[in-house]
Order: sequence, then structure tokens, then C-alpha cells
Amino acid sequence: MTSMVFAVLVSFLVGSFGYVVVHFCIRPISRYRTIRKQVIQNLADYLNSFDQADEGENFHGIVDQKAAHIRSHSSELTECYHTILPNWYQALLRGRGEYPEEISKHLMALSNTRDYYHARNRMEKIRKLFKV
Repeated sequence: MTSMVFAVLVSFLVGSFGYVVVHFCIRPISRYRTIRKQVIQNLADYLNSFDQADEGENFHGIVDQKAAHIRSHSSELTECYHTILPNWYQALLRGRGEYPEEISKHLMALSNTRDYYHARNRMEKIRKLFKV
């Protein structure tokens, strides 16, 4: 009987520890990496919208729609960094030289850019900050 109680107690403790690790470490880091990947994919898509669109009325609609996606990713990135990520992972990112706050500022500036060359320069700065 005591071995059964011991087994139940150990399994409860292991399950509780696993829940805490998954809920407070793995999920937030996975969320940050997903947002990071989406931002990198949308950067190229945003820059390509300047190449493919002519200066007609459709141009502004395409660019504005993609700029809205970039702005939403910028706010998601900042929110994830400040509220979700554990402090030790924030320190790890700073140690790597990846600063999501700076990236967010450049993303917001990029979303307001309508010139191809300015957008390309901002995109290169963002990629350098992401270490891509």
C-alpha cells in the first residue's frame, strides 16, 4: 500500500512539474519563435509587394494591407517579449544581440514606408537584428 501511495505522489509531482515547465517555458518560447518566423516571412512578402504592384490604385491597397500585418506582428512581438517570455529567455536574447524592442520600432517604421529603397534598408536592419 505504501508503494502505491509513493507512486501516486511521485507521478503527481512529476506531472505538476511538467505542467509548469510546459506552461511557463515551452509555450512562451514557442510563441515567440512563431511570431519571429512570421515576421521574417512577411518582410520578404512586403518588399515583393513593391516590386509587383504598379503605382495604380491597387498598389496602395496591397501595401496598406501588408503594412497592417507588419504592424500587428510588431505589437505581438513586443507583447510577447514583455509579458509572456521568461526573464531568463529575455536575457538569453539580449546575450545573442536580438532586441525585440528595437525590431518592433523598425517594423513600425517599415509599415509606414512607401518607398522601395527605404523599405529595403529597414528590412535589412530588421534582419540584422534578428540575426537572419
